[in-house]
Amino acid sequence: MFSLYNFIEEVIGDFLIFYLLLLAALCGILIVVIFYITYRNTSVNRSFIFTLLMLPPVACMVAMIITNGIVLAVGMVGALSIVRFRHSMKESKNLVFIFWAVTSGLACGLALTRIALFSSAVIAIFVLAIHFFTERRRSGTLAVHTTGGTDEVEIILNGFPVEYSIKYESLGETSNILFEIKHKGKTNKGIYKTICEKVFSLEGVTSVKYIET
Repeated sequence: MFSLYNFIEEVIGDFLIFYLLLLAALCGILIVVIFYITYRNTSVNRSFIFTLLMLPPVACMVAMIITNGIVLAVGMVGALSIVRFRHSMKESKNLVFIFWAVTSGLACGLALTRIALFSSAVIAIFVLAIHFFTERRRSGTLAVHTTGGTDEVEIILNGFPVEYSIKYESLGETSNILFEIKHKGKTNKGIYKTICEKVFSLEGVTSVKYIET
């Protein structure tokens, strides 16, 4: 028998499910944007980006299923127990983003929307603050293979807003010199390419490499 009350209740329930999944997806988009901004490498693993986007809605769905009853919770645990998750993270920072995505999704699934949104916003600001602070003090190692000495290389380095020190030097017919470089002010990623080009143009220099640390 048709019941208007039950129909309205189902519609409200369906809308709530859609609303929570939408919030979880928005959290996933925020996490991906922050990951893009703070990622240092030139190429981004697309599968990892896809994972960050999907984790909050999936975790949200799991949380909603578990909250609907103890029987469903036990069944979900049994279903997940047959799945083996094995993946090594290249960077420990990626693990933090994974945990952030799962936690925000669970919060949305438990209808803790204020906690999910407010916490995600605070974490995003905190991550960006750390990122831009460390970017200002970016450091690296300049490896120079030359038949000459360090004087001409140091003259070039003195012309840029960097602090440097000789970390290693081997003497002989050809010298291998390692300079530890720290940027003084706001980071300009192109500055290191310019330094490498100028050093490589010196007479006697056969190779130049810059390794970011």
